[in-house]
Amino acid sequence: MKTSSVSLRKAAAAAMPFLFALAAITSPTPGQAFLTTTTASVRLGVESLVNANKDKAGKVGIYVVDAQTSRVLVDINGQKAMVPASNNKLRTTAAALALLGEDFRYSTDILTTTSADDRGVLPGDLIVRGGGDPTISGRFETEKTDVTAPLREMAKALKAKGITEVAGNMLLDDTYFDRDYFHSGWYKSERGEWYEAEIWGLSFNDGCVDLTWSGKGLAPGDLASVTMTPQTNYAKVDNQVRVSAKGRPSDRTYTRADQSNDIIASGTITVDSSKVDSATVWNGPLFFASVFRDVLTSEGITVRGEARLLDPKEVATVEAGAQVIVSHKSPPLTDVVNTVNRVSQNYYADSLVKTLGREKKGTGSYAAGVEVINDYYKNAGIYMAGNIIVDGSGLAAENMVSARQLVETIRLADTGAHKAAWRDSLPIGSTRGSLKSRFQQTTQSRTLAPNIMGKTGLIGGVRTLSGITKNQAGREVYYSIMLNNFEFSGARAIEFIDELAVAIAASEDKVAPMETKAKPAIVKKGAKKKAKKSKAAAANITNAPKAQKALKKAAQGRRRPATPATAAVR
Repeated sequence: MKTSSVSLRKAAAAAMPFLFALAAITSPTPGQAFLTTTTASVRLGVESLVNANKDKAGKVGIYVVDAQTSRVLVDINGQKAMVPASNNKLRTTAAALALLGEDFRYSTDILTTTSADDRGVLPGDLIVRGGGDPTISGRFETEKTDVTAPLREMAKALKAKGITEVAGNMLLDDTYFDRDYFHSGWYKSERGEWYEAEIWGLSFNDGCVDLTWSGKGLAPGDLASVTMTPQTNYAKVDNQVRVSAKGRPSDRTYTRADQSNDIIASGTITVDSSKVDSATVWNGPLFFASVFRDVLTSEGITVRGEARLLDPKEVATVEAGAQVIVSHKSPPLTDVVNTVNRVSQNYYADSLVKTLGREKKGTGSYAAGVEVINDYYKNAGIYMAGNIIVDGSGLAAENMVSARQLVETIRLADTGAHKAAWRDSLPIGSTRGSLKSRFQQTTQSRTLAPNIMGKTGLIGGVRTLSGITKNQAGREVYYSIMLNNFEFSGARAIEFIDELAVAIAASEDKVAPMETKAKPAIVKKGAKKKAKKSKAAAANITNAPKAQKALKKAAQGRRRPATPATAAVR
């Protein structure tokens, strides 16, 4: 199905010459203070790049605002709703910090209704109550060598209570979240990939097993060797990965049916090399229980019964009179937010949405969490036209947001009580996170890269980057760059976005202090012709009476981006 990108390009091409002669004027929503800029260098730099790439750029949305004065520096389709990919995480994390606080921690509790006897035998059941904690893994351990470290801490705490045997069952309470564990907007064909990990109220290791592949000591064409971490019988891998010759592509894909833990691994690993991937498993609570039982055994505690997932209707009865004997706390929310934004961890982001629903509405569901997030931004006065949030990660193509809305989200977070923590979570060009290897094209881009902070976004047909940068005049600006339905390669799309970000960072705009709000612009017939003739209008926008910006409305048809072959939302 053809997209509306052709009509968009036609509209943009028709209006672009006029744009070069005029200031970017926006009509601020009541309560917002986005004003006309008095400078043109960043606008002209960005517009020239867009004009040069208009044939294949697809739908482009760009919005740039001076951080101090809120003057609009660039507005190219800035109020058109587009698919954000992982830029959706900016909305999720900013709301989570504001509503939960930096020190919020998850709790995973172990409860019993009986006490161990003199022999260390617990006559009843061991109840594990999940609290939605996405961090139960080795990610935050100092050495990062043992993914079971948090489970081992819990086992040691039980041993310290004198327990050496559980005569009953291991009962699992995952009701902190609902059991809508796989979002309807995600790609079902890719449920085996790490970026589509299931969201449960109790889980382990990001809902994944880690797979270490090696082609060392093998010849091209041989089956690659693979090691699973943690070592568990809970999942099985059908190894179809072959060794490829040196210099050949090295990539693997993972497929798995719903409610199955049979993982099919296909692809290649280069001879004499090794790589670590992650593949998802089904049913986080039972995965947790399987590995926890193994850890308990290794620590000298035997569980005689079975692991059983409690029906939500029986939880109150089962836990009546139970006492918490061990409570595991997660790292603070700041660490969770860092993981979401720096490495674009979908599992953490979607857990945050359900956490917001549980903590603020009493229901750990996508619907409740999305309602909390939308209410937060509405109450903050954010421009909401066209806004749609359906998940926390941005993996679902049904998410919609404009570049302006993302900029307003950034401004809200950057001027709030959690500014330092939120900024610390953002990737930085050539320095950390998903921007560490970006902006390497030219000497200028490599030099300016450390000035560019931003969250990346990537799903099929979508590339985005939004954040904060400092220009050559020393002024900070908030920016959002969005591409949808582009026709060039994904690599070229990223390169184009990097060029735009560098153009923003390379500008020398010195914006005058804010004085009055800009009035809504009305384009008059013949304005384009007059603008071409008037050098004064281009040289001094403030002297042109009611200077206008005209981009005719392009059709907003949107297709679901193509399935991202190896594309986690980044």
